[in-house]
Amino acid sequence: MSSKAFCPAHITGFFTLPSEEREFGDERQNRIPKGSRGAGFSVSLGVTAEAEIGGDRWDISVDGKKTSFLVVEKTVRQFADGGVIEIETDLPFSQGFGLSGACALASGTAVLAELDQDLERALSAAHRSEIFCRTGMGDVLGQFHGGFEVRVKEGLPPDGVLKVQKIERKVLLAVAGSPLSTPDVLRDPMMSAWINIVGGDIMDEFLPENGFDRFLKYSNKFAEETEFVKKEVRSLLDKGSEAGEGSMAMIGNSVFFFGDTEKLKELFEEEVGEENVYLTEIDNSGVRIVG
Repeated sequence: MSSKAFCPAHITGFFTLPSEEREFGDERQNRIPKGSRGAGFSVSLGVTAEAEIGGDRWDISVDGKKTSFLVVEKTVRQFADGGVIEIETDLPFSQGFGLSGACALASGTAVLAELDQDLERALSAAHRSEIFCRTGMGDVLGQFHGGFEVRVKEGLPPDGVLKVQKIERKVLLAVAGSPLSTPDVLRDPMMSAWINIVGGDIMDEFLPENGFDRFLKYSNKFAEETEFVKKEVRSLLDKGSEAGEGSMAMIGNSVFFFGDTEKLKELFEEEVGEENVYLTEIDNSGVRIVG
């Protein structure tokens, strides 16, 4: 017997890192790291994880290949000692789509379904594991709820404050270059400090009227001021501006765009090839059991 869960991918437009991190000590079961503030949205492409419980170790495979996947293992070990998890992905890793968090959250949800336990426990487990592994700082909170989310105050509720809005829009994703390592960026003290300066100012400007159109504007501002945008991404941003509005996905060599999706698809495929362009839409449901 097995259970299967789907978790949407997630795109962050801008963010700040935790001002104070909580370490994993003797009280690690009762203390959850805060995570990031910021804004982003979930999409209908993502990750499907199938879990079966049994044994004293976890065997994990991604797209048919067995692998060591620390953020997933740390998540599911909070519920069971071992079993098998088979993960299928719709998008590439390390391109700003929150796939590590999606894998952790989908896997945790599938395991809890197998155990007939409260599925919401997967959120705190995946959040804790993501921050420990430095693979993300807030994706799973958005992925749990779906839609367009603003993480007003860092952390999981009730400590954190989250606003979620359901939006019906198609979106084009395009991958422009080599993967970026989120852990490497988050461990760089100079980059982290600059992210917080830029992100903090943007959050202050954005929050009074935090609509989706303003999200697009401030996502561009964040990408420019942090200087994350490199040559390949710049070319896609310039192309996309001919038919829509979008920005760089944080943190990856990729972009997201809304507008004339047929024209955007044509422009991006000319630039980076059909295999690197994805048509999807905002997912308003969040992580869920699918089988």
